[in-house]
Amino acid sequence: MKIFRKKVNFFELLDKQCEIMKRGMEALYNYCKSVGEPNHESYGDMVISIEDEGDMARRVLIDELNRTFITPMERNDIFDLSRQLDEILDYAKTAVDEMRLFGITPNEDMERMVGILFDITVHIQKAVANMEKHKNIAKDEAIKVKGLENKMGAHYYKALATLFESDDLKSTFKYREVYRHLNTTADEADVAMDYLLDILNSL
Repeated sequence: MKIFRKKVNFFELLDKQCEIMKRGMEALYNYCKSVGEPNHESYGDMVISIEDEGDMARRVLIDELNRTFITPMERNDIFDLSRQLDEILDYAKTAVDEMRLFGITPNEDMERMVGILFDITVHIQKAVANMEKHKNIAKDEAIKVKGLENKMGAHYYKALATLFESDDLKSTFKYREVYRHLNTTADEADVAMDYLLDILNSL
């Protein structure tokens, strides 16, 4: 008797990646908000742990992609969107790694920027969750992400202007690096939504 593999739902696998990504960004937001609290560093550890979880979710998706003959969308599109979701979570981990390496703590501008990034991940998950059955909702959520990316860019330059008012050049350049990575995270999210919108147009 021939046994057939259970059909793989790649929309669900992408949604799982989004859920992990959102939790990672929420942990980073809590890390930025909890400076001076006893559990501050535990949120940083959580970001790193969740990033590992995200890597595993992507590995599972890629493994299923390699073993599946027929996919609901172009396999390159699935791969590219999954990669971008993974990049967003990677940047969250990078932010924690850099702050610890540089010996700096999150400030109010970081908290605001990461707050925007968390909102971005919330809308990304809504977009991905509605790709299969509610394309118009998915498109609306993707457009909201692109609007938040513009908001992030504006705040980034405003934060840089404030940062360079300081006479402490060493501290300034350390914070600038983290700011830059946070801004790049929003850029990665924007690219992810470009992929998603392209997929929706092809479904």
